[in-house]
Amino acid sequence: MKTCFFGDIHGNIWALEAVLRHAESLHADRLVCLGDWVGWLPFGDRTYERMIRLDIPSVSGNHDLMVAGVFPDHLHQTDRMQASAYNAALLTCRFPQNEALLTLARLPLQLDYPGMTVVHHSPFSLPKDGEAPAIIHFPYLDVKALDASLSAWAEYPVPLIVSGHDHIPAVFELRQNAAGTGVLSDRLVVHRPKDQAVFTVRMGEGNRYWVKTGSVGGPYRDGVFAANCLVVDDGSATLSLHRIPYDAEPLRRELAENRYFMHIHALDGYRR
Repeated sequence: MKTCFFGDIHGNIWALEAVLRHAESLHADRLVCLGDWVGWLPFGDRTYERMIRLDIPSVSGNHDLMVAGVFPDHLHQTDRMQASAYNAALLTCRFPQNEALLTLARLPLQLDYPGMTVVHHSPFSLPKDGEAPAIIHFPYLDVKALDASLSAWAEYPVPLIVSGHDHIPAVFELRQNAAGTGVLSDRLVVHRPKDQAVFTVRMGEGNRYWVKTGSVGGPYRDGVFAANCLVVDDGSATLSLHRIPYDAEPLRRELAENRYFMHIHALDGYRR
């Protein structure tokens, strides 16, 4: 089984189509989305419509839930709040009876497959049973957050976690305790790609893996302007992070013509 994971599309239909073509060229058996169909870019209606046509499994991202009105953003995230409001209005106008907002609100927070968990950010920050999701359940995986998750990760019932959210591709590997030490951080290895087209890590038996796939639609926080996806190949026991170039001129042209976008200063990464 060869599965292609992708997420953090954020309205970038040009990057999404490039990933879908790439997955087809690889003869992927299954597509799974990691959330954030919409947000940031002012074209969420296009990616929403494409994802509905694809009809593939998907978890919800924080931007999906903010656009759907499930919870508000952090008060200091004014650019993200503007993008959420814009996309909420766009989707409401394009699709009748709040169809799009209800669909985004109903996406699951977690998908489970044999040997694998799929979430937008982290299974260790999800709301507890009976607790409503909130923006606090979607922090970023910095050193402090990763260290705080190590104990739970070491006991997690499946060996592979796949997520997005951070927009920085990486494979985190928690190796077996061969040395017999009790320090979990000594067993942690972080594999980060540079700008290569494909970066592959072979899974070792007994080890645990947490993959951050990077972003399809940007902003590209590691400075490499390319759509990102992950291919998990069960046959070869490999995790491959792919960077997919695409023609961004149509994106930049439409952004330059969009009066709303000119006020979102956080998105300078699209204007190379």
